[in-house]
Amino acid sequence: MGNLSYLNSKNITFFGGVYPSLLVGSKSRRTGFILQKHQPVYCSLVFPYLMGIEVEPQEYKDCTAIVLVDGLSSQMNELIETINQKVGNNLTYIGGGAGFYDLTHRKCIFDNKGMYENALYVCIIKAPTCFAVEHGWKKLEGPFIATKTVGNTLCQLDNYNAFDVYKSAIEDIERITLYKSDFFMFAKDHPFGIRESNGSIIVRDPISVNEDGGIKCVATIPEGSEIYILKGDTDTLLASSERIAEDCSEKAPDKYTPILFDCISRAMFLEEHFENELSNIQNKLKYRVEGTLSIGEIATLQNGKIVIHNKSTILALMKGI
Repeated sequence: MGNLSYLNSKNITFFGGVYPSLLVGSKSRRTGFILQKHQPVYCSLVFPYLMGIEVEPQEYKDCTAIVLVDGLSSQMNELIETINQKVGNNLTYIGGGAGFYDLTHRKCIFDNKGMYENALYVCIIKAPTCFAVEHGWKKLEGPFIATKTVGNTLCQLDNYNAFDVYKSAIEDIERITLYKSDFFMFAKDHPFGIRESNGSIIVRDPISVNEDGGIKCVATIPEGSEIYILKGDTDTLLASSERIAEDCSEKAPDKYTPILFDCISRAMFLEEHFENELSNIQNKLKYRVEGTLSIGEIATLQNGKIVIHNKSTILALMKGI
């Protein structure tokens, strides 16, 4: 809070988030700050279904919305839906879920007035952005149907207890014994995938199991959706980061600001190879990459809809003015 007080004493308008790690160039740093100066056309703190709006959504054409959200909030879906409804789909959304490295839920979004949990901050900038999203995870088992979900907890798959189904599938294929006590050790290697209508897969990160056998994920899984258990390896994940860097570099304007949101559990999975992922990206770009490890990654689909991704990498190149 001391740093916030200092900025207030200088009459500086600011917002931000506390993140598990900062990404600078090809390095990951657990301490420090990343500061960027922007001139927004609109910015607002957002709570579920509570957001003021000053400009008509059509006025945001060719703009970019930077979205920082409480990554462990059980209301993340409601927060995202709030800006979807208020701001619309005439602009590009990029962002990531804030939070702490130990994945304990506490206040992580801040502005001039203080720190917040279960909140989102959106900053709309008059600049176009090109971006790419990849994850590199492949189908291992499924499909299943998410027959019961509550918020960001998956309760039942095919009308059976979600943990029992997940445990059975993982144990049969991987030849291990999975307990609730060591759930995350194995779950970080075996996320869920939600099949979209176009056949693409949106990844969901399972992070814990409750006493009833429900699996808590980062962001919601829609009830009735088609679900797969996924698996990846170092090669498939690193190949995906190379693809986004190549894709963005081919579309890059002459001047741009690179912004990167890369999933925390993806970094945990890659371990010592994670810096290879960062190098893959930085080596394709002429300006230094800045970003964060995130708890949920946010980007726009082709139809303009804002979507929460997990275990994914989002690289955005915001055009310089």
